[in-house]
Amino acid sequence: MGSLTTVLRLPLYITLWVFAALLLILTSVRLNYTLHLPKGDPLNGGTNFFDPIVAHLLVCSILSLGSIPFVMHWVPPLITSDASANLFELAALAVIWLLWLVGCVVSTSIWPNLMFCYQFEPCRILSAMMAFAWLGWIALVGLIVLAVLNAVQKARPARSPLMVEWAAQSTFARPGSAGSAASGVPRGWEVV
Repeated sequence: MGSLTTVLRLPLYITLWVFAALLLILTSVRLNYTLHLPKGDPLNGGTNFFDPIVAHLLVCSILSLGSIPFVMHWVPPLITSDASANLFELAALAVIWLLWLVGCVVSTSIWPNLMFCYQFEPCRILSAMMAFAWLGWIALVGLIVLAVLNAVQKARPARSPLMVEWAAQSTFARPGSAGSAASGVPRGWEVV
């Protein structure tokens, strides 16, 4: 399982970064258009405005692109434990996943069907923006699944009991060692 998650993880991150970069470009174009409406534009009566959800998607794409140095290990790791690093990655992905989900759902609820205005460029930009937002969210779902699989795999060795004891190495009891009646530990469960 370890090699499979490693082989799939980097391509999914690259896919997410490509979608985030495209979303960054599309949201920037949309914000530029709505903040500098040309004279005579029928949108909003020709008055400049901005869509808060577009700014939200812009922040989501910037946060996703900001994860590049951490994933590529260009920044020294702050956490040295593999299990803690996996849980940190899972928590960071969960926060970004939630932000992308909110952006996708709200933008889809505002603009559910843009086919009526597809002949206009701003409408096509909105459609592409929502498409890449949903595609980025799907890539995040794949990354979260891989992070969960990786965290579960590293938390417990393959041949260990199902219940993991969180104690010092010297206090683990192992079956099969010689027991003694004086210690009060049943035969076969001596502390190593």
